[in-house]
Amino acid sequence: MRKAVLVSLDAFFDSDFQHLRPDGGLSRMVQEGCVCRHVKTVFPALTYPAHVTLITGCDPADTGIGQNQPYQPDVPGPGRVWYWERKHIRVPTLFDAVRSAGGKSCSVLWPVCCRNPAANWCFPEVHPLPGENIVLKTLRYGNPLFILGSELRYGSLRKGISEPGLSDYASAITIRTVRTKKPDLTAVHLIDLDEMRHHHGTFSPEAVSAIHRNEDRLEMIRKAMTETPGMEDALLIAVSDHGQSDISVTVNLTDGLKKLGLSDEFGVQSNGESAYFFPKKTDADPDRAMKLLQDHLREYGILRLYSREDLDRMHAVSGVSFACEAADQVVFSDGLDEEKREKATHGFGPGHKAENCLFAVWGKGIRAGTEIPGMPMRDVAPTIAGLMGLSFPSARGTDHSREICL
Repeated sequence: MRKAVLVSLDAFFDSDFQHLRPDGGLSRMVQEGCVCRHVKTVFPALTYPAHVTLITGCDPADTGIGQNQPYQPDVPGPGRVWYWERKHIRVPTLFDAVRSAGGKSCSVLWPVCCRNPAANWCFPEVHPLPGENIVLKTLRYGNPLFILGSELRYGSLRKGISEPGLSDYASAITIRTVRTKKPDLTAVHLIDLDEMRHHHGTFSPEAVSAIHRNEDRLEMIRKAMTETPGMEDALLIAVSDHGQSDISVTVNLTDGLKKLGLSDEFGVQSNGESAYFFPKKTDADPDRAMKLLQDHLREYGILRLYSREDLDRMHAVSGVSFACEAADQVVFSDGLDEEKREKATHGFGPGHKAENCLFAVWGKGIRAGTEIPGMPMRDVAPTIAGLMGLSFPSARGTDHSREICL
C-alpha cells in the first residue's frame, strides 16, 4: 500500500488558479504532478455531501449525506445537529479500505468522520450545541489522547475555531502526525478560504490571502513528508469541495410557501444557493407546488426548479420532493430566527460558475504536468484508491490512476 496525505482546501475552485503564486505549494504540485481543474461538485454544493463523496466515490443518493444537517424543521437553528458521525454514511470510505488492507489512518477535522472506527487517530470536526462543552464533546467524538496531545503542543496557534488560526492548528497536527505516526492515509480539512469568502466575499483580498496561506500549508506538509523516513514515497493529494459566489439578497422561502398556500404540504430546508422541499403529508402534491412556484420565480429569487426526476438524474439524496436553485446574488432562508449574514456562499446546482473543484497529486511516479480535463467528484476516491494500491469496489466513480502514473 502506498501512503497518501489528503488535504482538502475548502471553497477552492477553478477561478482561483489565477491567484496562485508561481513558487507556491499548489503551483508546484501542478507543475510537478497531475491536476484536474474541473472536478464537478455534487448537488447541492455543500461541504459535508462533497467531502463524503470525496472519500467514498459515491454520490449523495448512495451515501445518504445530502446536506450538512439532517432535516430538522421543529428545531431552532442553533440546536440543529449535523452529520458529524461516520455511522451516517451508508457506504464504505477510504478509511475502511485502508483498514481492510491492514493499514492505519488519521483524520483531522474531516467532515462526517467522528467516532470513526477505521481512523486510528481522529481529531473530530464537531460544533457545540446550546449547553454543550466543546472540549468534552471533542474528546467524546474523537481519540482523547491524540486530541489532548495535539492541544498541548499546538493549542496556542488557534483562537477558538476562528480562522486562520484553526487551519494553522490543523496543519500543525497533520505535520506532526506525518512525522511521528506515518499513517497510510492522513486526511485534513482546511476551512480558512471558505471562512474568508463567507465573511468578506468571493474574491476579496482576505480570500486571496487565504489561498496563499493554503499554498504555504501545502508546502509545509510536503516538506515534512519528504524529510520523514518512511514517508518519502507518499503521495500528496489536494482536493476541494465547491467554490462560492457573492450574495446580497435573502429570500425566506418558508414565507413564500405560506403566501402560496403550500405550507401545510411542504417544508423547506435551505442549502444556501438552493433549497430542498420536503413533504409534510403523504398526499402532498409536488407538481402543483412546482407549478405555483413557477409563476413566482422572480418574486422568490428562484433561477430554476428541480423535479424529483431531475434530482434523480443529479444523483441527489432521496426523500426530497423537489428543489430549487437561487438566482444570482440570492441566498435562501428557511425561516430561522437568526440568519447568518454573509457576503458569499454556495449550495448551488450543476452548471454554476463555481462548480469546478480541484484534484491535484504530487509524488514519485506521477506524470509531471499531466492534466485530467474533467471528472465528476465521485471519481476522486477510486482514483486515490488506485494510486494507493487499495481495493475499493464500492465506489461508483472511475479510477484515473493509470492516466496519472508513469
